[in-house]
Amino acid sequence: MTRPTTFDVMDHPAGSGSQSRPRTSRDDRLARWRANVGQPIALDRPTSGSQGLDDTPATALAVLSWNVWIGRGRLLEVVERIRTGAYTSLGITRDLPLVVLVQEAFRSDDSIPPRSNGAAPREIVSRARPQEDIVDVASRLGLRLRYAPSMRNGAERSDRGNAILSSLPLDDVAAFELPFIFQRRVVVAATITLDGRRLRLVNAHLDPRGPPDHRWLGAAGRAQQAAYLVETVSDNTVVLGADLNLARGRRERAWRVLMDASFTFGAPPTLPRWPHTYHGVPRLVLDYVLIRNCRGAIASATVHRIDQDPRDRGTTVFGSDHHPLLARLALSPAPAP
Repeated sequence: MTRPTTFDVMDHPAGSGSQSRPRTSRDDRLARWRANVGQPIALDRPTSGSQGLDDTPATALAVLSWNVWIGRGRLLEVVERIRTGAYTSLGITRDLPLVVLVQEAFRSDDSIPPRSNGAAPREIVSRARPQEDIVDVASRLGLRLRYAPSMRNGAERSDRGNAILSSLPLDDVAAFELPFIFQRRVVVAATITLDGRRLRLVNAHLDPRGPPDHRWLGAAGRAQQAAYLVETVSDNTVVLGADLNLARGRRERAWRVLMDASFTFGAPPTLPRWPHTYHGVPRLVLDYVLIRNCRGAIASATVHRIDQDPRDRGTTVFGSDHHPLLARLALSPAPAP
């Protein structure tokens, strides 16, 4: 692997403190959240002599989307299970190129300020549960990485955010803030090319609730974030992995915003059969792999919830409080040049 580099995060306009409007207390709060995290990270394979799945032509893709609960989820284990053929019965064969969309990825390095300025979630990272550093995971798996932190983990010198890991090259990387409602949230996006098709990968995590003046468990704030996400992701064919935090389910405005923008469960769309993806209490469907399939680029898509216990028992799922979602996307033939 090459040495890690960095990339830019686009500030949200409403929190940029531009000269066109007076600065607000929300601008100041957001600035403190920004200052409390480390640098985004880009990690690639060497440009010469590299070997891997990206060297083999393929017309299908495996996509894993998972909230790993601040690095507690055993991502190394789950990816190794995919690589050893544990999910062949789901159509996820060992030879498929792999993309991993991780929410609440954990990172600790010297780019993070030694001391917190207080702008961080109240939850303190527990040392009782081991945590996987997303940079170490990507290096050990031999996958490319784009990681952008959203927030610090309390007083700890670590942060968490969204990450894209891929066996295929990642192009046109972008990261941008969502409207600041409850916590700072940064979306990460990148483009892959597969069999002549360009697919836009987007990884997002909406707020779980809003400030005290927001009604309906923060649903209004999530609607704002979803609307900005749809507006900002202007590419045609999009694969969105997300913890949408839809506490009120698909009755929320955020869900309707995504559906109005032609995001579906698959191609053609199918509703999930599982009763929940959040494994805590209350058990809710919070996690999704959604597709905006323009001009029929994706011929078919199936999404599966992965269980550690066949009877869905236990306090966690591979260490996380969320189930992983594993999808298989088959591409339509690329148009003739």
